[in-house]
Amino acid sequence: MRTTITNRMMMGASLLMMTFSFTMNANAQTCTSMPSCATLGYTETSCSGDSLKCPFDQTKLFCGGEKCQVGDIYYSDNTCSESYTSGKTVVGVVAGKGVIVNIDQLSSTYTWADAVDVCKSVTRGGKTAHLPTRGEGYIIMGNHNAINVGLSKISGAVQLTNDMFWTSEEYGDSAYVFFPFTPGEGIYAKTKSKYVRCVYNL
Repeated sequence: MRTTITNRMMMGASLLMMTFSFTMNANAQTCTSMPSCATLGYTETSCSGDSLKCPFDQTKLFCGGEKCQVGDIYYSDNTCSESYTSGKTVVGVVAGKGVIVNIDQLSSTYTWADAVDVCKSVTRGGKTAHLPTRGEGYIIMGNHNAINVGLSKISGAVQLTNDMFWTSEEYGDSAYVFFPFTPGEGIYAKTKSKYVRCVYNL
């Protein structure tokens, strides 16, 4: 089995170190709560093979041995591979349980409402993208290195950067953003312009 469990351990360590959100300017707020174990993919109570405990609730487990591993290239025929397979249509790179990161990063910044709309217009291999949820942002943060390794194998793909990316989760007149490499998150007014990395679901 490849390094799915290792990636989860690294993700758990990163999340435990995030005790507060990173404030980048006066418009950001810092009072945020951590996502649930289920949001991060720790949904099992027992596993027949290798498992990893959720950092926030030791009774919730992530079981290894899934068909697609973090960092795999995902194709339109619902298959995945560790290395690029020519002749297939690439959708993106597997970020974690059920989440695929689009191979393109939009070059412009967008307000939150425009970010929601622009992701709905992004399609690859018959799949329609969406703006990442807050939980999906945490999955990307926890596995950013493996995602970038996968993206590096695809000609023309753009690797993740440590910019501020919108999530779909609202907070009144604001919404959550995440920083893949810091890792961390913040809350910004929806009228601000931030980067966008669309995702798909398996």
